[in-house]
Amino acid sequence: MEGIFVALAIPFKNGKLDEESLAKHVDSLTKAGVDGFYTFGTTSQGPYLTLEERRAALEVISRNTNRQLVVHVFSFDWQGIVETVRLAEKHGTIAISSIPPIYYGPDYEVLKRYYEKLTQLTKLPVFIYNIPRNTGFNVTPDLMAKLLSDGVKIAGVKDSTGDVAQIMGHVRLGITVLNGSDSTILPALMVGAKGCISAMSNVLPDVIRSMFDEFKAGRLQSAMEKQDLIARVRELIRDYPGVDGYYKLIHLLRYDFGTVKEPYLRPLSEAEVQKLRDGLIRLGLKPRV
Repeated sequence: MEGIFVALAIPFKNGKLDEESLAKHVDSLTKAGVDGFYTFGTTSQGPYLTLEERRAALEVISRNTNRQLVVHVFSFDWQGIVETVRLAEKHGTIAISSIPPIYYGPDYEVLKRYYEKLTQLTKLPVFIYNIPRNTGFNVTPDLMAKLLSDGVKIAGVKDSTGDVAQIMGHVRLGITVLNGSDSTILPALMVGAKGCISAMSNVLPDVIRSMFDEFKAGRLQSAMEKQDLIARVRELIRDYPGVDGYYKLIHLLRYDFGTVKEPYLRPLSEAEVQKLRDGLIRLGLKPRV
């Protein structure tokens, strides 16, 4: 796995999956040159999606792209995980991913048993999705090394800590490392990450595509300028709850787009959207009226 994977925003409208917006979005991102899609993680509102919503979303995605697909499978119900893995296999997914078990705070033994059981479910490569600010648990390179030495068949990690030293530690283990923090995509590539799973790719796919290509071509100054813009746009939504900031950025910079699934998450207010619009203008971008 290498390149730009979109941490896909999955929109809702009037409380239901907005399949029309999702189809348009996936098609547009495919034409923008992304390498693949990462579904049902944080930006997808994955923990709050029902199995039927996951099934419907995968069908829409599969109909509207020929790009690689990675599916995040975590559920609070083990049978939900099993069914999501089966859906992933049905739709030609190249890998699956999961956060560690959350809420109770796993120790190493729980971590080991969980990922062992997950790898036994499928022949697909299994990635750990490490996002400690949401899970309360950090899968460090030391823990990853212990899992590997204990024979757990982990293929790689999506690391969303934004900690470049930690990403470097994962790289040293010889697994596939994908960066999950929009503000550190370029630094992560420079220390050996194979690519990114990026929420901001929903918003600025052309910029991130260009940054990745400039990096591969050795044009670091140009790549750094693009990374700076990505980080500045990300900063505009830093203090907003949930993921609707990304959804509103799509709406402001690209096309009409749905919102988040209530009441688990809330959409931004009109005043917050206006503040976001003003911030984009200050950055020299041109939001839609």
